[in-house]
Amino acid sequence: MQPKIEVAGVNSLLVRFSDQVDRSLITYIGRFCEKLKQDFADHLVDLIPSYTTVLVTYDLLKTSDAQVRDQLTSLLIDLEKEQKEGALSQVSARCITLPVCYDRIYAPDIVELSKQLQLDIDEIIQLHSAQRYQVYAVGFSPGFGYLGELDARLRVSRLATPRTQVPAGSVAIAELNTAVYPQETPGGWWLIGRCPIPMFDKTREQPCLFSAGDEVIFEPISTVEYKRLQQ
Repeated sequence: MQPKIEVAGVNSLLVRFSDQVDRSLITYIGRFCEKLKQDFADHLVDLIPSYTTVLVTYDLLKTSDAQVRDQLTSLLIDLEKEQKEGALSQVSARCITLPVCYDRIYAPDIVELSKQLQLDIDEIIQLHSAQRYQVYAVGFSPGFGYLGELDARLRVSRLATPRTQVPAGSVAIAELNTAVYPQETPGGWWLIGRCPIPMFDKTREQPCLFSAGDEVIFEPISTVEYKRLQQ
């Protein structure tokens, strides 16, 4: 692994760890972010991890591009040393169970998806809820987690025509991933259910329900249970 540091803006640098998605990168990137937060202290403005990169935005009134590059290079050297010595710390990850109602009223695409994938609706529900998903990244909108990887039998391209509005809480799939829409936004994924638990709540100590490196399990519930939890 030979990370590269690329310019991403006037006060931003992108650390690219790989050009290919690799589940093992989650721990590495997570540890990198933990150390970076410690080292950068008050001149770090924002930190956005993704599948294979980390975007670092910093305060130019408190530091310089050259200083940030030197810090990042030093941090990457230390991290590589940790990995070679087998001392790379595991990211503190959680396993979160999310209730999902797969009833058709909340799953407008599940019938068409059943035809396209040549699977019964019950099979779709079983395959989707049987998997333990890794949170690869959080982005697109606050609290939107990219969860992977889907069972190969559920993999499908995005909708040809995206919706202009997807209800908050919608559980969706597309390509390798599944996700829960935190807010009502446009979207082009297939909607197969609804979750009553907020993915993002600014009143919580940690507004986002999960972070990169966490794991997610979906638990099927009835419409009655969905409405009870929603209240």
